[in-house]
Amino acid sequence: MNFFHVHIGLRTFKTGLAVMLVMIAYHFVDRPAFVPALAAVFALRENWDNTLSFAKLRLVSNAVGGGLAIVFYLFREATHNADWITIVLVPVLVMAGIIIHNKLDQSIGIVGGMAAFLMIALTIPLDATIDYVFLRVMDVFVGVLFAIAINRFAMPDEIKKVEDKVIKVEKGAKRVIDKLEHKHHEE
Repeated sequence: MNFFHVHIGLRTFKTGLAVMLVMIAYHFVDRPAFVPALAAVFALRENWDNTLSFAKLRLVSNAVGGGLAIVFYLFREATHNADWITIVLVPVLVMAGIIIHNKLDQSIGIVGGMAAFLMIALTIPLDATIDYVFLRVMDVFVGVLFAIAINRFAMPDEIKKVEDKVIKVEKGAKRVIDKLEHKHHEE
């Protein structure tokens, strides 16, 4: 087992870059970067076509989940934050979300949509306004847009050159480690 054999691929690098850019942007707007960073990780795929396809799916599923979170917020406000509304309405809205995704022929988006709904609905502070819900929905859109931009404009040729150099270094390190292990076994 060679613990030090690690390959940092292009997708890994671009995912880290997308998360970093989200964090920088959200630092300047003084908002938490958790939601958009997570959305960027979910959306970034191995190539432009897959990222765009997955991003479209993520945007639709986020719209469904975000819309359900708004419905939840409005009911919660109408009942003056009654505890029972969360216990009863959240499962009902999860079922509604699954039905909506199936009707949209997007069953693959159910998990993402319901994750967005639950993340937003179950973290709404009691004193929050509806702006909180809209901002959380927008956070997911921002993360997905960062993933799309990175996968489209992240200088794949330059990154590929760096990746090739990293692979050469990895191979060289592996040869050195193999020689050391072989020498150790001879002793």
